[in-house]
Amino acid sequence: MHKTILLVSRDRNLQATRASVLEQAGYRTIRTASLTSAVPLASHCQMSIIGHTFSPAEQDHFIDLVHEANPSVFVLCLRYALAQPSMLLRHVEDCFGAPPGGSRICVIERNNVVAWPKKAS
Repeated sequence: MHKTILLVSRDRNLQATRASVLEQAGYRTIRTASLTSAVPLASHCQMSIIGHTFSPAEQDHFIDLVHEANPSVFVLCLRYALAQPSMLLRHVEDCFGAPPGGSRICVIERNNVVAWPKKAS
């Protein structure tokens, strides 16, 4: 079964590019530009990717809402635009490859990856 990834971004062109990269790698994607619609959609996906077009406060709020509803969903939070599509795939694969019981949240900063101390229940 293919894994489904929710893409949340206000930049539709960037969202379409990310969807194309992920779909070519075998993932299914769902897209939305609305945080309101993203929270319920996230429960139908194995991962949500929230883009840098949202403020860090909006991103943090989204992460809290998603994990309150379904703590097993991976959330990849992009705090800046990734220059290379291959970097997106690498981060997605790293998240899915996390050990059981580890953090389900990865925040990608410009210079490093920060895994939040939240854990799936």
